[in-house]
Amino acid sequence: MTRYAMLFSEGRLGSLRLRNRILLTAMGVNFGDGQGYVGDDMRIFCENVARGGAAMVNLGVVGVGWPVGGNIPRQIALSDDRFIPGIRAVAEAVHSHGAKLAVQLHFGGLVATEDMLKGNAAWTPSVPMPRGGNMLEAFLPDELAEAPFARLNPRYKVLDRQDIGELVGMFVAAAERAVRAGADGLEIHGGHGYLISSFLSPVSNQRDDEYGGSRENRARLLTQIVAGIRGRIGRQFPLWCKIDSQEFELEGGISIDDAKVTARMAEEAGVDAITVTAYHDAGIGALHSGSHTPEVPGLLLGNAAAIRAAVGIPVIAAGRIEPEVAEQELRAGRCDFVAMGRKLLADPQ
Repeated sequence: MTRYAMLFSEGRLGSLRLRNRILLTAMGVNFGDGQGYVGDDMRIFCENVARGGAAMVNLGVVGVGWPVGGNIPRQIALSDDRFIPGIRAVAEAVHSHGAKLAVQLHFGGLVATEDMLKGNAAWTPSVPMPRGGNMLEAFLPDELAEAPFARLNPRYKVLDRQDIGELVGMFVAAAERAVRAGADGLEIHGGHGYLISSFLSPVSNQRDDEYGGSRENRARLLTQIVAGIRGRIGRQFPLWCKIDSQEFELEGGISIDDAKVTARMAEEAGVDAITVTAYHDAGIGALHSGSHTPEVPGLLLGNAAAIRAAVGIPVIAAGRIEPEVAEQELRAGRCDFVAMGRKLLADPQ
């Protein structure tokens, strides 16, 4: 263990004590039952990771408004009390191996493919501008025929103040349910083109009211969600948010300077940590593995370090990080935890 002394040292996220600095990042693993329930597949998956030694398992893409805002076929939900028992079973399984369970609160917005396939309007800060790109060129004809996004003819629901209040209420209610289900922490998903991210981005947010324009206005939805959750569950329960540190190859998109301001505002609103991720021009296919799920090792470590220097709370870094590199970054104080996805899928031990 001395080779990775820092990586295997105890850490804290707010009031939450973690046995090491390795976390399972939140992912849409499609292990729900298709009706919003967790089911055995998700419980077994999470338990295997906990048994393997990760300090925390993050239950990803948990829909706060599901089926509204749903973006994957077998997404899990916390939009109703009926979903609590399944998540409680996951929490008990994870706890039995000494790990902690986090729940990631999610609303699809412009990326709510499943919702749009049903003919529902995508929730958005403003009507998105047309984009080009080469995404469809990478598909063979038979693949394209089966691709769900190729069948979309999207409609849009531009949120008014009443809608925004309803959305905040969804996040608050889901957070309370997660606490009742036995979760140890909560992550607000504010990245990857989902609804909060689309408010934060200068490209997708073209509003001219108090939710658009300046960095502070574009972050208002996120900070209101944080404040609402804090008002319901209290200040001591661990809560953090995931934000894009930049939007790769998207002219006028989120910059690292934007992200630092957002991180500081989230800290002031009451989060205990920041998970650093990224997004991209979604019309360019190769960028999916060039932003939040990078092919390049450690692609986002510089951004994580920049945000860590801008805030006084822990930073969770992610994006193809090798253990040796993680140890160096942790020792240097450039991040506080490392979230792993593909590594723990391949080898939860």
